Amino acid sequence: MLRRIKMIVITKNKLYSIIAFFIIIILSCVSLAFISKEKSITAFSDYKPILDSQLSGLSGENKRDFDRKFADLHKKIVEYFFMFTDEDFAEQDYFNDEETLKGDMIKSEVKKVVKGLEISNATDISINPNDYLEQKLSFSIDKQGPQILIIHTHTTESYSEESYLRNSSDRNLDETKNIVAVGEVMTEIFKKNGIEAYHDKTVHDYPSYNGAYQRAATTIRNDLEAYHGIKVVLDVHRDGITKEDGTKVKLLTQINGKNTAQVMLVVGTNTNLPHDRWQENFKFAVKIQEKAIETYPTLMRQINLRKERFNEQMTTGSLIVEVGTNGNTLDEALEGGRDIAEVISAVLKESAK
Repeated sequence: MLRRIKMIVITKNKLYSIIAFFIIIILSCVSLAFISKEKSITAFSDYKPILDSQLSGLSGENKRDFDRKFADLHKKIVEYFFMFTDEDFAEQDYFNDEETLKGDMIKSEVKKVVKGLEISNATDISINPNDYLEQKLSFSIDKQGPQILIIHTHTTESYSEESYLRNSSDRNLDETKNIVAVGEVMTEIFKKNGIEAYHDKTVHDYPSYNGAYQRAATTIRNDLEAYHGIKVVLDVHRDGITKEDGTKVKLLTQINGKNTAQVMLVVGTNTNLPHDRWQENFKFAVKIQEKAIETYPTLMRQINLRKERFNEQMTTGSLIVEVGTNGNTLDEALEGGRDIAEVISAVLKESAK
């Protein structure tokens, strides 16, 4: 009897210590939030192994339930303090919990979005894409060196592959498995079409995620100085769509019998920062969208018009290209990358005539 009472006391004391420790974690992360988003997020994540050691007695469903609750709390803190405060977080998914109730398998929901020339307008700007269809681009390509620059502001963005399923933030440093691989196949398609592209694989979001757009801006400026013929800058990303229950949304179509991730063009405006020529980028996006409708009718999602400028002020042919989501596989994204590169090639060659 005494032994049982002693065990109960120890268990309660351990529980109280865990609760107190958890409160300290939250308070420390909140205080860090006023200093640095990056430090706060990292600090919160770094406490997880310590808690795991405290909860070493848990197993099975109890352990998975704790992991889910920890990830959910992590996400809520990040979203509450940091969401939409600058361009680094404006279009980014937030530390999605990939583990569902049944082990480590991701639940995914397949959707197909076909919207033609409609736009998803996150600004107060009234604009009609049809007004830009007959207008000429302000640039044309030639054979004098690289004409296209491909970069990745969020270089470590990855997809839902079996080999790295447990990467809960959908990140991977292996450029054969992340968004860099998509940029590489796009570069190959441009080359096949006689258009030279320079693929800059500089990592901008690791080890520090915060400030990725500022670092990407430096990369773009350096590349534009090195290659004066560049007219088009494509910042290639993958989207992140995860529902509240952890289900990842896969945007998928079939093109020529192959499963293909859908693509979205993101156009920044001058709502928040100076960007006088943003409508030139919008015109470019409209022409790509129209050509895609002719060539691959189900490839494209809506053009996404945003308040942020996303470094698109650098040229009049600058766009964010979102290839698939965190629910798509890498193979699906590679197909989407090839197809959108074919479409862009056709638009650029027509503008050069």
